[in-house]
Amino acid sequence: SLGIIFILSSIKLLFDGSTEYIMIVSGICFGILFIYPSFQKEPKTDSEKFIEQEDIDVPIWWKRFLGFLIDFTIIVIIYIVFVVTVGKLYDVNLDVLYNPVLLMSPFMIFYYVIQEFLFNTTIGKSVFKLMVISVNTGEKLTLSDVIIRTLSRFIPFDVFFFFSKRPVGLHDMISKTVVVMKV
Repeated sequence: SLGIIFILSSIKLLFDGSTEYIMIVSGICFGILFIYPSFQKEPKTDSEKFIEQEDIDVPIWWKRFLGFLIDFTIIVIIYIVFVVTVGKLYDVNLDVLYNPVLLMSPFMIFYYVIQEFLFNTTIGKSVFKLMVISVNTGEKLTLSDVIIRTLSRFIPFDVFFFFSKRPVGLHDMISKTVVVMKV
């Protein structure tokens, strides 16, 4: 499957004499990460156990995806306004000086930490009546839950967890949180 494709592609790069060692190592690591769960006997994360114990209906993946797109669009708009404003005020083009992904990261962190800590949701999630709760308490997230959840979003292969049989994303599993429908 996907894990085997990553590993085989990485081995091919290695034998083709590629000097892109970061890509080779990353491909092998991602491949192992995708293959590893299939060797275990139905492992359950804390988030999955909580979902079963509390008999929670997990939102359909597309609601979370569209909520993410709404949130991401808002973050991009805020980022563009910031870059244009700084560019006009100081006559500097931040996108040329710095990597736009790195420059956008603080905006993402601030956006998610503030909203999920204060409201247990984001604008995108609230459109679909979704909220985030802690697996440990079944209630409001702590600041550390939100920070761990937000930083976990930066793991490049987090998105692939939504295409597996797991009902939660990697950032949910790491932070021990779950997205549920508001009551």
